[in-house]
Amino acid sequence: MSVDLAPSVRRVLQRVKAQLQKDQRVEREAKLVGMQQLRAWCDQHDLATATWFTAKTVSFDVTIMQTIEQTLRELGLAGLAVDISQQDRFAQSDSGVAEYKTTGLAPTEKRVLMAQANCGAYFPEWVTEAPSQWVMDVDWQTLQLKQFSDVLIVENRDAFYAYFALHPQRYILPEQGLNALVIYRGDGDESKGCKALREACLLAGKNLIYFGDYDSAGLNIALNGGYSHIMLPLDAYLFEEANDIAQDAKQIHLTQSVDAFARELSAENSLKKLLVHNTQKQKGLRQQAFKGQLQIVPLSNTASR
Repeated sequence: MSVDLAPSVRRVLQRVKAQLQKDQRVEREAKLVGMQQLRAWCDQHDLATATWFTAKTVSFDVTIMQTIEQTLRELGLAGLAVDISQQDRFAQSDSGVAEYKTTGLAPTEKRVLMAQANCGAYFPEWVTEAPSQWVMDVDWQTLQLKQFSDVLIVENRDAFYAYFALHPQRYILPEQGLNALVIYRGDGDESKGCKALREACLLAGKNLIYFGDYDSAGLNIALNGGYSHIMLPLDAYLFEEANDIAQDAKQIHLTQSVDAFARELSAENSLKKLLVHNTQKQKGLRQQAFKGQLQIVPLSNTASR
């Protein structure tokens, strides 16, 4: 058994402590898992529980909470006033000796991968070839968003790493795509930073451009993720190259959402035919197959190009 309280027990005790600021006593059911874990922890550290822990009820007061807090201090552990879920590993280490591998801020949680066209002649001599694109791992909160009108989110990692490198050899980026803040969407903890950045951009009224696969899954992300635009090949290329293989049969359940969005668009809206081509013909195109001039299309029920 860990020397420290389980994170879930800590959260319960923090709520109890807050409630005791207005009530003299707070009760919890003894059969709850968290209370059973608390009792085992108290037994482990020789804290008497007979007077406040019965078969049915756990009754907390200020004195009992002070005893628990004192025990935590003696063990060199973080006190209940510390919210370890909002700390990174360094802050947790400063708060106490325990390690919380599954609680707190993950190293990549506030970070994003940002792409930039090669922004200088300098590159270390021990690299055989200077790249045509730089990738920076940054805390999204340090970005000066006011410098950018457009923020472009790239779905696939390989397409992100080659975003600027493929221009103009494989595709030609529109001006918005060249001047945008380009971010990798990520997955797992890595995606949390992108999500937080995306929400900040929405609040700031930025154009959010989605750059990913042309299939029902990618279109769903674009249409339902708060994006204002999507970047795709020109219509003629898309209609010629989209194919059955790139539209995975597993995505059939996503077609309804795309189709519903398309039905709300006017017949003149250029986005409508792009969505209908996917849903009615079940045609898709992987992002890695995009070539030629790319276009940025508004995701709007009223906008037309």
